Amino acid sequence: MITRTRLVPAIAISAFALQFQTANAGGFALIEQGGSGMGNAYAGASAVSKDASTVWFNPAGMLELKKPEMVVAGHIITVDNEFSDRGTTLNPVFGLAPVPGETQADPGGASVIPNFYYVREMKDNLAFGLGVSVPFGNSTDYGRDWVGRYQAVESAVSVLDVNPSLAYRINDNVSIGGGISVQMFDATLGSAIDSSATCLGLFRAGAVPLAACANAGLTTPGNLETDGYAEITGDSVAATFNFGVLYKPREGTKIGFAYRHGIGHELEGDADFTVDPTIAGLFTDTSATAAADLPASAMFSVAHKATDQIELLADATFTGWSSLEELRIVFGSPQLEGRDSVNTLAYEDVWRLSAGVNYQHNEQLILRAGVAYDQDPVPSVQRRTPRIPGEDRRWLSFGMGYQFNEQVGMDLGYTRVFVDEVPIDNASESDGGTTIRGVYEADINLFSAQLTYKFK
Repeated sequence: MITRTRLVPAIAISAFALQFQTANAGGFALIEQGGSGMGNAYAGASAVSKDASTVWFNPAGMLELKKPEMVVAGHIITVDNEFSDRGTTLNPVFGLAPVPGETQADPGGASVIPNFYYVREMKDNLAFGLGVSVPFGNSTDYGRDWVGRYQAVESAVSVLDVNPSLAYRINDNVSIGGGISVQMFDATLGSAIDSSATCLGLFRAGAVPLAACANAGLTTPGNLETDGYAEITGDSVAATFNFGVLYKPREGTKIGFAYRHGIGHELEGDADFTVDPTIAGLFTDTSATAAADLPASAMFSVAHKATDQIELLADATFTGWSSLEELRIVFGSPQLEGRDSVNTLAYEDVWRLSAGVNYQHNEQLILRAGVAYDQDPVPSVQRRTPRIPGEDRRWLSFGMGYQFNEQVGMDLGYTRVFVDEVPIDNASESDGGTTIRGVYEADINLFSAQLTYKFK
């Protein structure tokens, strides 16, 4: 049974409780950390060590580079992610009525992901590297009139990672490496507030008379004309570590292992509200904090020269997303003191498997191809959120590299990502939330370009 004392804070929280969930959950990790690997679907990434992007994939591979080297890469991700409504409803208190609004939406768009890497050998058996990249990111915008607006409208999340590293050669067959990652997390997220539902909730709790809601026109839940809006901005800085091993059992074969430790972020931000004066006492601008642990990952890769021209690649990567069992948001306003918002995530650990091939056409030109299967950590349609409506993905990748001279080289890559039709049946855990029911159809393309410069 829904009590009057529980309904008011639940409606307040439901307007924005899921916003930090996307900013700290699975489904927005980015493997696009180097342009040369795109053409292989990043198969063999911790073993190939062909350029300075090995700083990210396996710092032990830095000693494979014979000259100081700089890499600048960029990736364009285009997502056409169409949502079709299948019966999104209001809270049961309001009779499970359909939510008015646009039943079709496309929250996708284009994003640009940059990478920068620098490597130089300091001594015969010691190398230094620096990587600057974006390992996590997401951006969606549904528009303020879609049926799921009370759970999500806009999301913009990015994590900048600065990763200095060292590598040491133990002997001709084994190298080790490690580094420290300092991450800067930034998020801006917004959702609509159902002003009528909130006002009626305040009436049920005895906080305002029904006449106040009626005089303000706040008696029809889901009314677009009276919606308010909540926006949260937050940031965090945190550090973690990574290490790797590169083993060469024989000429032409490399085996790589790389580990990245999980990282705990303590987000601190502000919640800003635009609402009708009748409910403004509940939605006062306030602080908001959330703690979340991004997962650890382990990558095992093999690169084998089958012939002078053909190199075979394989990779298996494990990511421990089960570290995110729940998201708890703590609000700073007195009205919500002691009434944390808790959302059960129940993410699952996942695997990414890939295979690829390099064909060295001549000294200048290398051709690449690869495939991958990439699991998504969301365990069910009930746990899928509108901010990251992820699903298992299949990659088909092609690419090339061209060496203009001894110093300058270029790499290009393209991937088509195949995603099945994705259903969503997400019911907010708060008493005041809505249930989003629908289907997503995604069309995803990845483009990469990389410029490599070798110093004399």
